[in-house]
Amino acid sequence: MNIENEITVEVNISLNELIKLVENNGFILKKKTNMNDIYMINKSDKNNDFLLMLNKCILLRSIKEQDNEFNMITYKYKEYNENKEIIKQTKTNCIVEDIKQAQILFEQLDYEKLIEIDDQMLIYANDTDEIAIQNVNNKHLYIEIEDDCHYANRHYKSLDEMKEVISKYKIPIKNNNYFAKKAEVELIETYNEGM
Repeated sequence: MNIENEITVEVNISLNELIKLVENNGFILKKKTNMNDIYMINKSDKNNDFLLMLNKCILLRSIKEQDNEFNMITYKYKEYNENKEIIKQTKTNCIVEDIKQAQILFEQLDYEKLIEIDDQMLIYANDTDEIAIQNVNNKHLYIEIEDDCHYANRHYKSLDEMKEVISKYKIPIKNNNYFAKKAEVELIETYNEGM
């Protein structure tokens, strides 16, 4: 498994304001992707530790890009430090034909749906940087920066280099948090709404 580094920040402005800000800094839209993630958890792994539960989830992922649609089963593993910052993460994907059949299979293995996330993602890049704007469930707006860029000719060598992108373009973020956890936010809101 490849070890990956990334930061995720929740943004404090609207989607239109964010797009205007990045485009004014020379960013160009490179790719649009819509993802629907169904988080499946084994019933025996349900507890009150949201991060631990999410770390045991299997994601049933439907992805729609401009000219391509596909489904996959994804497992993400993350380790956290005492400040709940991600210190290590990996991901394993397996392409599947039918996401509904995959869900039925996991239900027969004693899994159930924990949460569902719709993520509208816009990948922007300029000559030096690349960001992924993510509109999650039409409620929360995030920017994710991964160490490997696909459209900017760059590999970020450290988390500090990725954090510098946020400050360089003066992107307003919530709580100065560079390790926002999208799924945890959605899970907490789902539990607060009474599931």
